[in-house]
Amino acid sequence: MRIVCISDTHSLQDSMSHPIPKGDVLIHSGDISNKGEEYDVTNFIHWFQNIEGFDSKIFIAGNHDFCFERINEPHHKGDYDWLKNLMYEENLPQSNVTYLEDNFITIESPEFSRPIKIYGSPWQPNFYDWAFNLPRMGDEIKSKWGMIPDDTDILITHGPPHEIRDFVSNWRMGGMNVGCELLRYEIDSRIKPSLHVFGHIHGAYGAAVIKDTLYVNASICTEGYVPSNKPIIVDLIEVDGKIIANYVED
Repeated sequence: MRIVCISDTHSLQDSMSHPIPKGDVLIHSGDISNKGEEYDVTNFIHWFQNIEGFDSKIFIAGNHDFCFERINEPHHKGDYDWLKNLMYEENLPQSNVTYLEDNFITIESPEFSRPIKIYGSPWQPNFYDWAFNLPRMGDEIKSKWGMIPDDTDILITHGPPHEIRDFVSNWRMGGMNVGCELLRYEIDSRIKPSLHVFGHIHGAYGAAVIKDTLYVNASICTEGYVPSNKPIIVDLIEVDGKIIANYVED
């Protein structure tokens, strides 16, 4: 199963420097827009729906995608009816698109002896007080990670785990690792996915293998918001009953 990973397109999907490679599953791990406004989100979803050649296309929200968080808040009742019209159940599946927010889907393929479980979540520790932010090391974010099933094969989050493709170096923050410590703990001790796809930290784009997990920061935009990074390709295979994710250099 070939998986193509992208993230952090920030409404610049039509200006990407590199085409989206062919594959079986396309994953976008959030920040589809700049502020979650109707025009940007509508354009992204129509673009994502019209990408051809994939059996499944999956996306989550990120900290810039305010509308996906606010749609469920009582004081925004009615403000995001336009988003409901885009996301209704009969619309997205017609184009093989799935939106994940603290839930999962399974994909069956003759390549594997069992279904592949894919879980998606938009949360991250406080980062400039944008969308889907929760206090670092707090009970709320701990509970979000506790919802991830033990048997998750592919984990999609917007933010990275601590000390894995999460280093920020700029005038506002200096140099520091901003990934989630509690997410890293859950991954290391319990979940142990074959593949973890995220974005959020543009300057930490790339892939790393740690233990038996392939970690992919698939940010398309650079720190300067230029959409010049390549989509990252991963091949998922099964060897003696074990699901393995292999990074493919294009």
